[in-house]
Amino acid sequence: MSFPSNGHEIELKLLVDPAEADRLVESDLFGSPDHVRTMHSVYFDTPALDLAKAGFSMRVRESGGNFIQTVKALGNEAAGLMARPEWERELPGPEPMLDDERPIWQGLGDRLQMVAPLFDIDVERRSWTLSQGDSVCEVVLDRGHVRAGDRQAPVCEIEIELKAGEAADLFALARRIDGVVPVWPGVMTKAERGHRLLGPVRHAVRSQAATLSEGMSSQLAFQRIASACLRQFRVNEMQVDPTYPAALHQARVAIRRLRSALSIHKKMLAGEQLSAIRSAFRDLGSTLGEARDLDVLAARMEGSAYLAPVEQARRSAYERAAKALKSQRTRALLLDISEWLSFGDWTTSADTQELRQAPARESSSQILSRQFRRVRKAGRHLAALDDEARHDLRKMAKRLRYATEFYAPLFDDKRSRKRRKRLLDALETLQEALGALNDMAGASQTITRLDLGADAASQIARHVGGDQRDDLLAEAARAHEAIRAAKPFWT
Repeated sequence: MSFPSNGHEIELKLLVDPAEADRLVESDLFGSPDHVRTMHSVYFDTPALDLAKAGFSMRVRESGGNFIQTVKALGNEAAGLMARPEWERELPGPEPMLDDERPIWQGLGDRLQMVAPLFDIDVERRSWTLSQGDSVCEVVLDRGHVRAGDRQAPVCEIEIELKAGEAADLFALARRIDGVVPVWPGVMTKAERGHRLLGPVRHAVRSQAATLSEGMSSQLAFQRIASACLRQFRVNEMQVDPTYPAALHQARVAIRRLRSALSIHKKMLAGEQLSAIRSAFRDLGSTLGEARDLDVLAARMEGSAYLAPVEQARRSAYERAAKALKSQRTRALLLDISEWLSFGDWTTSADTQELRQAPARESSSQILSRQFRRVRKAGRHLAALDDEARHDLRKMAKRLRYATEFYAPLFDDKRSRKRRKRLLDALETLQEALGALNDMAGASQTITRLDLGADAASQIARHVGGDQRDDLLAEAARAHEAIRAAKPFWT
């Protein structure tokens, strides 16, 4: 028989170190589990991953001799908090049932016959029913492995599903769990983790556009934008390592994008919690920035006699970054912002109700116009600006670029796409030129901090391209003129 859709499940996914899981199970927090069972799940797709590209995952799970087929759609989630449609049906055996009359399959056509196993997951599942406040939650701990071909990765995660009550109680329970063992909000489904095993061993994830639509409210648009930033941060920060600078770079980009989103929407987000969240992400970004600055400097110093002390400083900066990322403060911050995005004071404030309910297309036009004016004004007489003023212009250009990328889906006609591309090209050129100038200024500060001496400073200055300053200023000025001449794509 087919199970009816249960609509949307609301759950909070948390990651826990496999080495800590026993301590959690043996603690007094949960008590004896309601159920303990083993489950074997096989995930299916076409060789071209057509289901994943369409936003679905499909699995057949066997437990106790029963087979359940589940199709899940991508949901709109903050870090760890997931609310997504899913469809289930009982099966007589391990083979999936592909009914091409259902809307999910209709777009596949003949490719439906190409659906085959991709990877499988074996876990031991323990479940508890717990009360938190006035809510009832089901807590599930899954431990096992996901396997794709000859590659595998551990699975150790907690899912807290709301059965009755208020979704905010999910976070209260998560904080109680974090008091026993460290936990981090999870942003990848098991299906996504399996798909990662099919690709490169390490893969730094670039920003991805949030799903926005023209009739969407400004509140929902911001929530999706911020959630996309948090997802990019989490996926990359889990890979941060001094041998793979790309992951730290993208984690830092995600923080910058999130901070920009908080900044350009600050009128709508006004409340007591906003300041603390912005401050915490600024501090975390600064810690990652120290390592990133040394990544850039070390990359430009290949062959220099002074590379060794720079490399030593870089390794130390990565140790500080890793410590910050694993700290209780960062874990608390990620839970705090996930809860704040969904249930924070800004979502119920009477003072900002009109701003929250305004159509996203309307509010984004105002945001883009404001950021556009600021960049055009700040870049006048660019060649005469000092380092600090150029850095301020660079930050303004980033905010405009990020806002352009955030809201691109709302302005997707042919004319808007053409105008947007011209603006983004000019912004990218401006950012690269100003970024190189900023790297030169930053390299000088780093050299002073490392106290390597005047001879080292002279050699390092040559390695970081100090003689290119005039060319970079000219390139930045041309890019700014192109921005001034650009026509708004949002009007």
